[in-house]
Amino acid sequence: MQAFKNRLSQYAVLDDDIWALMDDITTKSVTYRAGEDIVRVGDIAETLFIVNKGWAVRHRTLEDGRRQIVNFMLPGDIFDLQALACLEADHTVTSVTDVSILVIDTRDFVQILRSSGDISSSFWWAAVQEESILREQIVRLGRRSAKERIGHLLLELQRRMNGAMGTNHSQMPLPLTRVDLADALGLTPVHVSRTMSAMRHAGLIEESRGVILIDDRDRLARLCHFNTDYLHLRRLDFSKFNMPAAESQNRSKTNGSRPHSS
Repeated sequence: MQAFKNRLSQYAVLDDDIWALMDDITTKSVTYRAGEDIVRVGDIAETLFIVNKGWAVRHRTLEDGRRQIVNFMLPGDIFDLQALACLEADHTVTSVTDVSILVIDTRDFVQILRSSGDISSSFWWAAVQEESILREQIVRLGRRSAKERIGHLLLELQRRMNGAMGTNHSQMPLPLTRVDLADALGLTPVHVSRTMSAMRHAGLIEESRGVILIDDRDRLARLCHFNTDYLHLRRLDFSKFNMPAAESQNRSKTNGSRPHSS
């Protein structure tokens, strides 16, 4: 649950009472082995999932076996929210590594949303972030070169992992094969391998046994036009929205500053 708290804390100021409500949610821990499906197309979702440890991918597979990875499920991510509407899953979520999942009954989740406006707002913000990531994926596939696609995705995954872990490391685990990256970025595995080799020779990245090091984040960000704004990591103090207008204005004058990006 700590990774989940770290994720919400990136864009929501929640006090101890709110976290106490979150801790009271009844969860069941389930472990999936690498390669197992967590959600399958056609499943009627009745529970929500929080990734506690490990990586998974959300993907669609065509009848001829071609796969498109839509996005990546990292520690702290919550899915599948369509369970709140009892909808059939239109995608599959498959574990990439061994994954520890916290399972939440939708009725318990709805009850916690009803009990706190701050919690509801923070989940809304999480949904905004996920939608923005999906929009950026469309731009990545439609308009970026192979090197830009790979670099942009690596920077996004690094930023998300650091946020979930509460760190600021230049290296991160990358348990993805060349096929996984190809299926996410609309490339062939051979093209991915050649491009990443060129990036290594250019001093942009280093790889070793499932770990990748981004040597110069600023240079790579300039090369692939990466800007963290789409991740919507500006922290919000939802309590301000519950104040009378005059009090809110007075507090703003007293503080004399605006929220800053984390």
